Amino acid sequence: MSALLTSLTLAALAAPALFSPANPAGVTWTLGTVQPAGRGAITPGAALARPTLRLDGSGASLKITGNTGCSPLTAQAALKGQALVVRGVQAGGSERCTDAALSLREDYLRLLNATTRYDLNGGTLILSGGAGRLTFTRTGGAMTDTPTDSLDGTWQMRVTPGPAGPERGQALLRFTFSGAKVTVAGLAGCNTVTGSGAVIGQQVVFGGVASTRKLCPGAAGTAENRILGLLRAPLTIERQGGALVLRGQSGQLTLTRAPVPAPTGGATPDPAATYTLTRLNGQPAPRTLRPVTLSFRDGRLGGSDGCNSVGGEYVIRAGRVELSGGLMGTKMACPDQPDLGFQTFFEQRPTLTVQGGTLTLRTAEDTWEFQAR
Repeated sequence: MSALLTSLTLAALAAPALFSPANPAGVTWTLGTVQPAGRGAITPGAALARPTLRLDGSGASLKITGNTGCSPLTAQAALKGQALVVRGVQAGGSERCTDAALSLREDYLRLLNATTRYDLNGGTLILSGGAGRLTFTRTGGAMTDTPTDSLDGTWQMRVTPGPAGPERGQALLRFTFSGAKVTVAGLAGCNTVTGSGAVIGQQVVFGGVASTRKLCPGAAGTAENRILGLLRAPLTIERQGGALVLRGQSGQLTLTRAPVPAPTGGATPDPAATYTLTRLNGQPAPRTLRPVTLSFRDGRLGGSDGCNSVGGEYVIRAGRVELSGGLMGTKMACPDQPDLGFQTFFEQRPTLTVQGGTLTLRTAEDTWEFQAR
């Protein structure tokens, strides 16, 4: 698993400071403890996403961005000497907050609104006022570019550690940015995940990440859980040369631009067509509850395996259909119909040919023929 652990950098990073020792601006800070006046310091539970804070600008014109752990955060602030006055705090709705997260959110906002002073000691920032104090640790440096100016497109995190086999723990995630919108899809190890979220300030926050539930034992399962844990908490965006780093509380994901597939030499399916299976290995297609269908639109393969609706991102490379992160599907049971091995078939990267309205997919063992409708 060494390659996966290296890619995720699931350890503390000894990076040089990118900010003035006396100025908290230009840095992303993650909440460590909350201490209401007259009480001891409270450390949020491990299951809670930690609130974050970032100050940009200087003097009386500071802008605050971040999140409460379950909602976005914006505010203004004025800085003079050790005095820091926060005003105009906006934290969005709380409908996505669990009871525990809502309690942390309320304490965080109350103490932040009452802030009158800051103290900075290396990688630790303390905001204090009459209501209590908030203690933060540094988790990210300055961006070299505004996120939505340069992130548009598809990025991938690809790691294949360990021996081949069902416990290999392969990770292949694709992140697609479009302005403030972002989606993730692919394999986190043994399971396929999908999610959507937004770029808020200089962070990515996913509203929800869904995953299949295959058993993922041993080291592969541990690594997959770490990836899922990172995706389910706010991630700070940083650029490191041509790489994109999404940094979380317990590690980071390092992404590179996804390659653009070469032209397919005429083997491109009609994006306006739905292809229906008509023959399987030279014989008429088996009877299924629903027709077996395929569509190829905007880089996404969709359709039906004869029982469930399926879908996933794909590219055609060297005449083969390659799924970027497996297929997601509905979970309806159809015990009285044959299992065509739809998922397994596509995992073998079938070759694709298109001739007129006929689309043919071939592996070493099977040939599937579809007709455009």
